[in-house]
Amino acid sequence: MIPSPTVRRYTPNSAIANPGLLFSDMGNNLRLSLPLARALFLRDLKAQFRQSALGYAWLFFPPIATTAVWFFLNSSGVVEVADTGIPYPAFVMIGTLLWQTFLDSLNRPIQALSGARGIMTKLNIPREAPILAGVAMTSVTAGIRLLLLIPVFIFLDLSLSWQFLLFPLAYVLIVIAGASLGVLLTPIGMLYTDIGRGIQMLGQFLMYTAPVVYPMAGTGLLGTVNRWNPVTPLLQFGRSTLSGGPLQALPETFLVSALCLIVLFFAWTILQIVLPRIIERMGM
Repeated sequence: MIPSPTVRRYTPNSAIANPGLLFSDMGNNLRLSLPLARALFLRDLKAQFRQSALGYAWLFFPPIATTAVWFFLNSSGVVEVADTGIPYPAFVMIGTLLWQTFLDSLNRPIQALSGARGIMTKLNIPREAPILAGVAMTSVTAGIRLLLLIPVFIFLDLSLSWQFLLFPLAYVLIVIAGASLGVLLTPIGMLYTDIGRGIQMLGQFLMYTAPVVYPMAGTGLLGTVNRWNPVTPLLQFGRSTLSGGPLQALPETFLVSALCLIVLFFAWTILQIVLPRIIERMGM
C-alpha cells in the first residue's frame, strides 16, 4: 500500500502564535536537512578552489602572512610584546588560526544562504541545509589550516600534552560562538550585502581587541577591552589546549558558550519565522 503524502497547510497566521508547532517544524527541518546538507557540502568542497591554480594553498597564506608580519615587528623591536609563555611565532599562529575559525563561522551562515537563494526561491528545501553545509566547510578549512602547526611545533621543538584532548571541545565552542552571531545577522545580511562586507572588513580590526597576536592585557583600556570581549576566553582556552599551558578562563569560557547557545536558538527561531518572507521578497 502506497503511503499517503504529507500535506502541509500554509495560513496567514504568524508562526509565533503556535510555538509548539514552530519548534516541531524546526526539529523536523533539521532532521530532513541532513542529506541535502551533505550533498551541498560535497559540491562546495569540490568547487571551492576548482578554478584556482594554487587550490587549497590559499588557505595557508593569511595565517602565514600574519605570523610573519608580527614576528618581524616583534623581533625588530618595532612592537614589544610581553612574555607569551611559548615561542612567539607559535603563539601568533595558534591565535590567528583560532580567530580565523571564529570569523569563518560568523561569515558562513550569511554566505551559505545567500549562495543558495537561487535554489530556495524555486524549491521548498529545508533552510538549515545550506547553513549546516557551511559549518562543515568551516570545519574542513580549519582542519587544513591546523596542519600549519605541525612544522611550527617541530621547528620550535614544542610538544603536545594531555590538554590537547580538550582541543575538539575548544574548537566546537568557537564555532558555536561564531555561528550564533552569524545566524543572528543572517536575515539582515540576506537583504543587504553591506552586512557581509562589513563583517569581512571589521573582522581584521576586531582581531586586535582580543589576545590573538599579543598576550592578555592586565591593565589600561586594552585590558578592559580584552576582558569584555566574549571571544577572549574562548581563544585563551583553545590556545591552552594546543600549547600545553595551564587551562585558562574555564568559567568564563563555559559562561560565554552557554550564552552563545541561547543566542543560537533565539536566532534560529527568528530565522525560521522571517526567512520565508525574505525568500518571497528575493523571488519577486
